[in-house]
Amino acid sequence: MATASGGGRDTSAGAAFAALESGNFAGASDQFRRLLASGAADAAIWFGLSVAHRHLGAAFDEGKALDEALALDSSYVPALIRRGDLYEAQGDRRAACSYYEAAVRCAAPLTSLSPQWRREVQRAEAAARRLSKEFESHLLGRLSTHGLSDAGAERFGRALDLLLGRRQIYLQQPKAFYFPELPQTQFYDRRQFPWAAALEAATADIRLELEALLSSGRGFEPYIRRSPDRPSFGNPLLGSLDWSAGFLIKDGHEVGENAARCPLTMAALRDVPLCRIAGRTPSVLFSLLRPGTRIRPHCGYTNARLICHLPVIVPRDCALRVGNETRAWREGELVVFDDSIEHEAWNLSDRLRVVLLFDIWRPELTDKERSLVAAALEAVSEFGGPKSWAD
Repeated sequence: MATASGGGRDTSAGAAFAALESGNFAGASDQFRRLLASGAADAAIWFGLSVAHRHLGAAFDEGKALDEALALDSSYVPALIRRGDLYEAQGDRRAACSYYEAAVRCAAPLTSLSPQWRREVQRAEAAARRLSKEFESHLLGRLSTHGLSDAGAERFGRALDLLLGRRQIYLQQPKAFYFPELPQTQFYDRRQFPWAAALEAATADIRLELEALLSSGRGFEPYIRRSPDRPSFGNPLLGSLDWSAGFLIKDGHEVGENAARCPLTMAALRDVPLCRIAGRTPSVLFSLLRPGTRIRPHCGYTNARLICHLPVIVPRDCALRVGNETRAWREGELVVFDDSIEHEAWNLSDRLRVVLLFDIWRPELTDKERSLVAAALEAVSEFGGPKSWAD
C-alpha cells in the first residue's frame, strides 16, 4: 500500500491502489486522476498519483503531486520522505535534509505506521544525519580558509555551533528583575576583572580559613530554606545540608561569627565590586556540595548582577553548566557567570566540593544604573519581596 497507515478506502480508490501495486502504473495514474476530478482529493490519493508518476519517470509531475498531498496534510510522512528523495536527486541537499527531518519529527508520535514506513522513516533519519555531516564538512572547509581557527574567532565559533545544532539558544530569564539590552554572555573571561588576580592569589589563605570553619562543625546551614511567606515547589535540596552555605555576608549583613573566623577571606574581597542592595546583597558564602549532589537546572533572580565562584576545594567529577557551556572548576581560578541563564552544578565525586561564592555588579551597568537598580529593589523589599538573591 502507498499510504502511511494502510487504512480503509472506497472501492474506486482501492482499485487505483490495486493497479499501482500490480505494476499497472499508467492505469493507476488514470484512476487516481479520475478520483481527483470527482473531488476525492486527500493526501493519500495525491501520494498514490505521485508513486505512479515516479514509476513512469515523470519526476516533475511526481513533485507536483507530492506538493498537493502536503498542501492537504503537511505532516503526511510518506510525502515528506519522498519529497526529500526528490530534492536529493536534484542535488538540493539542504532542502532534502529539511524534509527528511520533518518526516522523522512527524512520525515520532504515530502508532499506525506500517513496518514498511517505519523502515522508510529510519532511512530518512539516516539520510538526514548523513546530509547534516556533509553540510558541516562543507561549511567548515570553506570557513577554514577564512581563519576560523584564528585567535579572535571564538565568538563566531559559538554562532557556528548554533547553526550546526551543536548548541541551543539560552537567554537570560531572571525570576524577578530583568534589565534589558545586556549581552547574553554565559561565562565571562576572568581576565577582564582587574581585581581577580589578587583574589586568586589569596586562595591558599582562604582555604586554611575554610578548613578551620569546617573543622569547627559550625557555621553551615542548608542553602535552600523554606520561607514561610513563600510557596515551596518541591526542590529536592530544600532544607538539605547536601548543598550547604557558610555565610560570611548574608542579605548585605555580615554574619558575625563566620566573618570573624575568616579575616583573610574578608580582606581579599575588599576591592571586589560586590553588588550592594540594602537588605538583599551582597551575599558572600562558602558554597558546599556533598558527594553525589546535583543542583537542578534553574535561573537566578536578576541579570543585573553576576555570580562569582572562587574554587577552594574541587575534587574530580565536579562541574558547572551555564547554558550551553560546561566547565570543571579549577582550584584558585575564578569563574564568573550570568546566573539568569539556565544553569546547574554537580559533585559526582566522593569528596566535598567548596567554592567561595559572591555576587558582583554587571560591568556593563553604569553607576547611575546600579544606583537605580538598587533603589528599585530596595523599594520592592519595603513593599514585600524575596529576602535573598544569592545563588
